[in-house]
Amino acid sequence: MATKERKRHAPPPFITSKLQQTARFPVKKTMLLAQQLYEGVELPGLGVDGPIGLITYMRTDSVRLAMRRWRPRANHSGPRFGADYLPRRRTTSSPRAMRRTRTKRIRPTSMQYDPETVRPFLTMDQYSLYRQIWNRFVGVQMTPATFDETIVDVTRGTASSA
Repeated sequence: MATKERKRHAPPPFITSKLQQTARFPVKKTMLLAQQLYEGVELPGLGVDGPIGLITYMRTDSVRLAMRRWRPRANHSGPRFGADYLPRRRTTSSPRAMRRTRTKRIRPTSMQYDPETVRPFLTMDQYSLYRQIWNRFVGVQMTPATFDETIVDVTRGTASSA
């Protein structure tokens, strides 16, 4: 028996195809909901006039993370989750991802509108999709999950005949 410490990184930010696969809705409905979140939702009571777009453009194949987006996320997640969950320096995309187009991956437009804050103003389906996009955006820049993996070798003994 052996125990090893393992790390698991959060899945990469959504690109269009991964959002469609992960959303648990038919593709057409996923893109309709994403379009609604992109075009904007009325958020009465939050001091905002008119609809607010909650996500960036949802038709992208890039997973780049703009450097200017690092600070707002760190400022939000540090107090919320604790400094232990923030890496000392920004994680970077793979070289393959960096070779892709200059468009950014799908993300929330502002850390001010976390899923629970905007939940009363969204349909259940809009909330579900927005929460998935939000969680990917926050999770991908946090430290990897650390857990112990135990490997046990089991051998079958020979049976004796009586």
